[in-house]
Amino acid sequence: MKYSIFLVGFFLHFLHVSEAHSQVNKQVKIVMKNGVRIKGAIVKTIDVDRLEVDVDGSQSMYIRYDLIKTIQFKNYQVVDQELKDKLSAQPSIKIETFYHEIRGSLLFGEENIDVGLHSINGYQFNQYLGTGLGLGVNKFGNYLAMPIYANVKGYIYNRKVSPFYFGDIGYGYAWNTKKNENVFEVENVKGGLYWQLGLGYQFNFYSSSLILSMGYVNQHSKADYVYYRPWDLDDVEISESRVLRRFNLSIGFLF
Repeated sequence: MKYSIFLVGFFLHFLHVSEAHSQVNKQVKIVMKNGVRIKGAIVKTIDVDRLEVDVDGSQSMYIRYDLIKTIQFKNYQVVDQELKDKLSAQPSIKIETFYHEIRGSLLFGEENIDVGLHSINGYQFNQYLGTGLGLGVNKFGNYLAMPIYANVKGYIYNRKVSPFYFGDIGYGYAWNTKKNENVFEVENVKGGLYWQLGLGYQFNFYSSSLILSMGYVNQHSKADYVYYRPWDLDDVEISESRVLRRFNLSIGFLF
């Protein structure tokens, strides 16, 4: 009887020691996006949107997946893969922070394919609303325009690959880039209202994002033409208003 009690006690002690040893070796090292490091934590539970860890055997912490930058596992076999799946699907769009976006564009018109380059600085308040100020240069055939505009941007889904919508509105300064012909001269080129609406996809990484988008661009402009008529003493002056419309394909980066 005493021998049986001794065996049972020894077995329970062995299980306790083995479990303690396993817990000491099964640890994670977590680096948060704000720079805080949590080392030696033990994973307790995995929720839909957060992770529960045991830091010192008595204190539990709940950590949202979207706040984790990297996580390293030690002596995990099954749990680590589940955590990696959670982390790989984590949303990583920039929220409640400033951002800088730079993008290059191809502008498709009736005859020509022109180019554009834009830079935007803004603040993303939440998933659905971010605002910023943009400055760009667009080529429209013989015209060159420099729009200064307000930008609005929002994300449809909060995912690693996030579809988004955006809109620009402002004023585009314009000028003629083609030399005057012998029969006419372009004078007083002026810009006007500039706007764009579009959709895109944002591929998010830890510190930057790749952006692919398409949009519809409108640039208003005015110009005065003077036609020279050698057979007549009077020249012809014409004022013309144009709305330059383009389909826009862009690629850019967000920091």
